[in-house]
Amino acid sequence: MDRRAWLVLAVLVAVIGCAPPITMSVDYDTAADFTTMKTFGWMPPTGNAVGDELLVKKIRSAVNVQLKAKGRTEVTENPDFMVAMQLSGKTTYGGSTAVGASIGIPVGRAGSISVGGGKSKPHEKTEGTLVLDFLDAKTQSLVWRATASAAVEPKTSPEEQQERINKVIAQMLVQFPPKK
Repeated sequence: MDRRAWLVLAVLVAVIGCAPPITMSVDYDTAADFTTMKTFGWMPPTGNAVGDELLVKKIRSAVNVQLKAKGRTEVTENPDFMVAMQLSGKTTYGGSTAVGASIGIPVGRAGSISVGGGKSKPHEKTEGTLVLDFLDAKTQSLVWRATASAAVEPKTSPEEQQERINKVIAQMLVQFPPKK
């Protein structure tokens, strides 16, 4: 599996199967009029999102459900805003696990020599990040962004993945549209 495939897999697992805590942030253009943003469309997947069609479908489905619950409608022509997603992942290292052994060899009446060795292995974690950008469809300017990052938890079923995505997307969109 090439490096890009591993990165996409890591992001997939981070977004859908990550153990708490999830780091979330939201930012938006305070001058934007979100009351006029009633219809939305999707930008084509780019970057790491291109590599995993199933993940893109799961994320889109969850976003569509949340936006529809907020009174927004998905359209194919002339939307008020466009939704884009970015996926990324990185490997972090923290702490380590060590194994060691030593033996004492008696020398003379009261002395000894100790001989030993050990090996340490760093703890490796993969962190994935999902970014949702909402862009004004006419100007293509960014008006709203939500970011979620978390550590990867790799052993989840497709159903657990969809459930996790649904929860993460709901958390990401809780502040959309922003309250004035």
